[in-house]
This record gives sequence, C-alpha cells and structure tokens, in this order.
Amino acid sequence: MNCWKIKKLQAQNFRNLKNSIFDFSPGINCILGQNGNGKTNLLEAVFLLTNKKSFRKNTDYAQMINIEGESPEIILQSVFESEDGLLPYSLRMSDSLEERFFNNKPEKSKTPSTSVFINPFDSYNFHTSGTFRRQWVDSHISLGDKEYRQVLTRFQKAMKFRNSVLGFGGKNASMQLRAIDEQVSEYSAFITQRRFEFLTALNQFITPTFKAIFSEEHTLQLDLDSLFVHWDQKRIFDFYRHQENADLKAEVTQVGVHRDDFIFSFDGLNAFEFCSLGQQKMAFLSLIFAYIELFRYKFTSYPIVLIDDVSGELDSQRWKNLIQYLETKNFQVLITTANESFGKELEKIPASKKFYMEHGTLKHHG
Repeated sequence: MNCWKIKKLQAQNFRNLKNSIFDFSPGINCILGQNGNGKTNLLEAVFLLTNKKSFRKNTDYAQMINIEGESPEIILQSVFESEDGLLPYSLRMSDSLEERFFNNKPEKSKTPSTSVFINPFDSYNFHTSGTFRRQWVDSHISLGDKEYRQVLTRFQKAMKFRNSVLGFGGKNASMQLRAIDEQVSEYSAFITQRRFEFLTALNQFITPTFKAIFSEEHTLQLDLDSLFVHWDQKRIFDFYRHQENADLKAEVTQVGVHRDDFIFSFDGLNAFEFCSLGQQKMAFLSLIFAYIELFRYKFTSYPIVLIDDVSGELDSQRWKNLIQYLETKNFQVLITTANESFGKELEKIPASKKFYMEHGTLKHHG
C-alpha cells in the first residue's frame, strides 16, 4: 500500500475556513491559534477528504457549509504526495450532490489515504461509556476491514428488524424470529471473531507504545467482554432460540454483539475505576498510537494522524514525552493547540511546520 500524505489543501465555504492554501510538511504540522479560529475545522476537512465523513457525530452538509459563502457548495481541493509523485484529489458537496475527483477523474469509493482523529474528549468517553468503546472498536476495525464494515451494517439492519418483531409480537412472531435468527447468528459469529482477532493483534502494541511514549513500565490490555467469544453460528442460533420467550417478554433483544463491551485494564485493574484522569488519557493515547502501529503493520502504510489539542490533563513532562515520540515516527501529523506552553514546545520541533490561524484564515506559517 502506497503511503500518501496530504501536501496542499484549500477549502471553500467549509465552516469558517477561508480560501487559504495550506502547504503541509510530510512530518509534523503544528496548527496554532486561540480557540474558535478554525484549527479543528482544518482537521475536519482533512478527515472528510480521507474518510468520507466528519469525525463529528450526526454532522451533515447543512452544518458544514459556511452560510456566508459566495456559492451554495463546499469545495475541498487537495494534493497528495508519495514516492510516486503528486496526486490531485478534490471534493465538491452541495445539498443534493457529492462528487469526488481522484487524479482529475470521478471517483466514488477510493481515497488516496486514510486518517485517524484524536479528540481531547474521547479519553473520558472511552473510559465511561460502553457504547462509545464499542463504536470506537467497530469504527477502527472498519477502517482497514471492508468486509467487517459490510457485515456490521447487515447485522444492524437484521437486529433492527428482530427488535421490531419482538415489539410487535403476534402469532407469527416465533416463525419470523427463527428466520431472522439464522442471519443474526451468522453475523454475530463473524463480528465476534473479528473483534477478538483485532484485540489480540492490538494488544501486542499497547504496552510497548505506552512505554515508548511515557517512559513508564505498565501493562495495558483491551479485552472483549462478550458471551459469544469462540461460539460458532449454531451455538449462537440455539442461544437465541432458548432466549426467545424472555426477549418477547422484554420486547427487545437483551443479549448480543450490539451490547458487548470492552474492558481496558491498567496493570490488571480497570482503568476507569483505578486510574487518575492523567493516567486514563495516557492509556487512551497509547491505545490510539498502538492502533496506528497495527495499521502500519497490516497495510505497510501509516494513516495521517490528526491530533486536536490533547495537552489537557497531561502534565508538562508527559506532553513533552508525547512530542518526542512524535518526532521519532514516520507518519504525517497535524496537531492543534490553544495552550500557550504546549504551543511553545511544538514550536521547538526543528523539522516541523507551523501554521498560525486567526478567524479561519492562515495568517502566516514557518
């Protein structure tokens, strides 16, 4: 897999970004400026180009377009670069149409690269919400596994239908459930196995990554909490047949991969219950960078790494360690901050490129 990095980007009518042309470094890019000046919007534009969606939940075109723009459409124009040369890639969005052009040709499915977004609030959500953990795992498996994404979508549709049958009841409910449970059990066995395989591979990287970033010796592990681990399709189907009356009474599917959870342990203890906020953020950052290493190991290419001001809840020594870690890696980084002290540390990175933003405009760079 060829490693494409974003070299240039110009956004028109996207949130508060003006028509500035950003010329990125293939290494570390520091996006500096006060809150509300468009730093996160710049990261979102790159994510939208590479992942075909926003990292913000429930975001649509109407929320992304700048209503003060001169035309009723969003245009993102970019150039990607690899050892093979330069590649133009653009996106045009309106209320009713989305068009992408890869090397000046219409393209529906392919993007030159993918990106991983690191949000300062995700650490808290990951440690406190089972739903968020499940969505995080599913989305990160899906980035590199198209079949998993497709099966997960089919499972969600099948489960929605199953729950509608349970809610409606009626004399034909049992026959309908038996038919849908053939699909649900097939998808459940597949999803559980892929989740287990993903975590087995990911856990090889988390502890070494934590040590590499923070120079501390701790054992970290993310485990799947599921009844269906190592169950085949028939066993899951038999379980749902046995569970039928209880589910009909509850009018909802009470057990399944849609309710599974993930336990993040820190030296064998639950990270949420026993770690400080700083340790939780350290653990979460190590998890994400472990995923980035796994991605590179699997696809021989790094994703673009988008980091949105993670300086909060890390003391000065720990975010200095993070900066030193980033300097040693070969992936492209776009990192933002409004923290003055953290910004000064970023400015010291000799090979990095700095962008200073104000009111959605690139004021200057260095």
